[in-house]
Amino acid sequence: MEARHDFSSLLDVGFMAADYVVFGGVLAASLAIGCFYAVRGRNKGTEEFLGGDLSLSCFPVSMSLLASTVSAITVLGAPAEAYYHGVQWWYICCSEIAHLIVAVVFVPFYYELRLTSVYKYLEQRFASRSVGLVAGGLFLLATLLYNAVVIYAPALALASITHFPIWISIIAVGLIASIYTAIGGLKAVVWTDVLQLLIMVAGLAAVVIKGLLDVGSFQEVWRVAVDHNRAGPQIFTYEYLPLQRHTVSNIISGSVVMKMAYYSASQTAVQRYSSMKSLRHAYIAVVMMIPFYILLVSLAMLTGLIIFATYEGCDPLAAGFITSKDQILPFYVMDRLSHIPGLPGLFLACILSGSLSSISSGVNSQAAVTWEDVFSRCPRFARLPHTSKATVTKFLALGYGVLAVCLAFLAGNVGSVLQAAGSFSSCVNGPLLAVIIMALFMPFTNNKGVCVGLVMGTAVSLAFSVGPLVFGIKPELLPTSTSACPVNLSIPQPSENHPIRVEELEYPVKLLALSYTQLGVLGMIVTLVVGVTVSLATGMSKDRRLERNLVHPSVRRFLPA
Repeated sequence: MEARHDFSSLLDVGFMAADYVVFGGVLAASLAIGCFYAVRGRNKGTEEFLGGDLSLSCFPVSMSLLASTVSAITVLGAPAEAYYHGVQWWYICCSEIAHLIVAVVFVPFYYELRLTSVYKYLEQRFASRSVGLVAGGLFLLATLLYNAVVIYAPALALASITHFPIWISIIAVGLIASIYTAIGGLKAVVWTDVLQLLIMVAGLAAVVIKGLLDVGSFQEVWRVAVDHNRAGPQIFTYEYLPLQRHTVSNIISGSVVMKMAYYSASQTAVQRYSSMKSLRHAYIAVVMMIPFYILLVSLAMLTGLIIFATYEGCDPLAAGFITSKDQILPFYVMDRLSHIPGLPGLFLACILSGSLSSISSGVNSQAAVTWEDVFSRCPRFARLPHTSKATVTKFLALGYGVLAVCLAFLAGNVGSVLQAAGSFSSCVNGPLLAVIIMALFMPFTNNKGVCVGLVMGTAVSLAFSVGPLVFGIKPELLPTSTSACPVNLSIPQPSENHPIRVEELEYPVKLLALSYTQLGVLGMIVTLVVGVTVSLATGMSKDRRLERNLVHPSVRRFLPA
């Protein structure tokens, strides 16, 4: 194939003044929103800081819920997935049916209780402080580790391609998100999430529009993708194969469980339901996320196909321009879009907005759990004036943000632990969903069963998550080519150390190659089975009178009068 790619312009690539203006403007706007709500709510207490004064409407909360789950890892990872593995991951959009289940089954229950901490509810439901502490502790740890990953991973990908200093990315994202969350509370988090989600959509849309203009048409992008098995009906596998990284059944089943877990069992979501002005707004907020999520995923996957069509015949990874597949989008932006003033800055803002929204939501939720489950129980803090209580929660939020930044700086020295930290969230969410199911729908379960089930479910799913790390199992990339690269380009030799394939392993070791999509499913099943079994073996509820409002309305009729 004739050489048709020229990368000489990369030698002069750099950020222009317009790029820094766009990037700095997004950070300044986020901070300004925090300052606005800090001034507006300066004389109010924790109800305003953690609950938004119960006055939030459906649109900002819906966008905030979505922004808190679509992180920078998604913005970078989805295009890389389409480029190197194909568009089969798009089927994650089918899991949006989980939103309808959450809206009908869980949202009315949570709204009725007006919960600030979902783990305090678990303590009341099982009449045991240990249940709330175990569940809340797992949430705090998982969120802290996830925030560190969300800060560090995008900063590393950006620094390796754009030469934007990694320490600036970490400090700018981590501290600014922590500051506006600490001073502005839930309202600041929600409205900055709206801004950052719009920036993410704008950034991806700009890349898609410019990419389609350069390639020529969507039809040409799709033709190239089909020819190279990135798209088309031939790439989809529909069977349920839990040891295979991606099949349609794996993706849908795993993502339905994870979305159910996030939107019905996580502090971040439940706190927002309780902050809304009416149940109708809560319904709409959950359902409204569906089209926006599909739009974001579709834009991200289309971006990957456009990049593949652009570099057909000269893959930047095989050619040695990048060292990780997650760097493909930053590389494309700096290679093809850097001559347009402000567009690289918009892309950088898009990536960092994904980090900001996830961190601020996590930090605010961590502060809520810590205040409600720990500090509010201490007489010294319980007697404080409302404004002083709010000040304590602000320092808690800031402290969690600073801690996440410190962990992000340490992440560069811990290697594969970074990947393990990212998996920890998935390993916790499935078991937490099982605990919520037992609390709402299984009145016979008790605190012993729930605690043992939660610990066992998390431990089992975590053990399976580290299997690929231990055995060096990595997903195979689809074939690429360097035949159209410049003739004077020195192409590195392919590595002789090929990753271990699942097919090469023997049972029972092979079971540790369980697809990451099934970690949450496994954790949920183990927690349910162990929790129910232990509850039955330890006398169930032991005739303890259960308050009717602590179980789901559908099972209240089965309780003794």
